[in-house]
Amino acid sequence: MNEQEYFMEIFWKFWWPVIIWSGVIFTFSSIPYLKGPKIGLGYEDKICHFIEFFIWGIIFIWRAGKVISAKTVIAPSTNPLVEKIFLMLLVGIIFAFVDEFHQKWIPGRGFDRYDLFSDIMGLGFSLLIWVIFKKGGSYV
Repeated sequence: MNEQEYFMEIFWKFWWPVIIWSGVIFTFSSIPYLKGPKIGLGYEDKICHFIEFFIWGIIFIWRAGKVISAKTVIAPSTNPLVEKIFLMLLVGIIFAFVDEFHQKWIPGRGFDRYDLFSDIMGLGFSLLIWVIFKKGGSYV
């Protein structure tokens, strides 16, 4: 098996859950005039953004641990915990921005910095929950 085949095998083996959930998020973001559920709390759309990216963050960090422990990712640190956090935040924030930005071209949708903030808060909360549940255990 050559290096490219190995990379593709690792890529699909570890990253397919992240790719699928990213597709779900992007699909919902592409629906024109989409109105979220109304449950009487206000800011339901922000809650949906938070939940979408909270789930995305949990899936990403779970899969990143498999890749980093397999030594297939290069990040700016040799500490697996720092690598996971850096990689998840970098990719997550870029994805959240791209997801919001593409909505400028969807009828009835638009770029909303508060939605982006909710996305990033969801990512941050997923990190917090992950650290709390991993306390005393292995972070990889």
